[in-house]
Amino acid sequence: MSVNMTAMRMTRLTTTLAIVFGTFVSLSPFGATHARGVASPARQDSALPDAPGRAVVEKVCTTCHGLDYLVPSERTAPVWRDTIDLMRGYGAEATDEQWKTITDYIIANLAHLSVSKATPEDIGLVLGVDEKIAQGVVAYRDKQGGFKTIEDLKKAPDLEPAKVDALKARLIFE
Repeated sequence: MSVNMTAMRMTRLTTTLAIVFGTFVSLSPFGATHARGVASPARQDSALPDAPGRAVVEKVCTTCHGLDYLVPSERTAPVWRDTIDLMRGYGAEATDEQWKTITDYIIANLAHLSVSKATPEDIGLVLGVDEKIAQGVVAYRDKQGGFKTIEDLKKAPDLEPAKVDALKARLIFE
């Protein structure tokens, strides 16, 4: 068996275990590299933020599990994408449009953002800014050598400091 096949299987197994046990893991091409935290115990009163796409998430995702799987969570955008792909692989049913709605909703409202590694797309979704501003944030980040603190991020052009402050619990500085 090739190294790539083994790595893919390890990644899938690690993601599956993370879902089953509610553990957040950061994935590399070779599997789990470290745990950033453990999801809170299952709660029956978990509620999703009221935002466009919520109804689709509730309809599709709760056919297999409760909302307590979604909220609270410390998954980053890439880990959420892996999780959503895994759910699709397990047979969760939705149209392509619904999958996009689910992914966008979860990234925008639930995902944590590793600000020094995030793509412009993820920055745009989490910070609620358009593509041009998100690309400007990445360009500024790269020019500055990364963001080490929330204050560094707030200096990025065209970002509203109050919006950044409101999202501070979901921002990861590494």
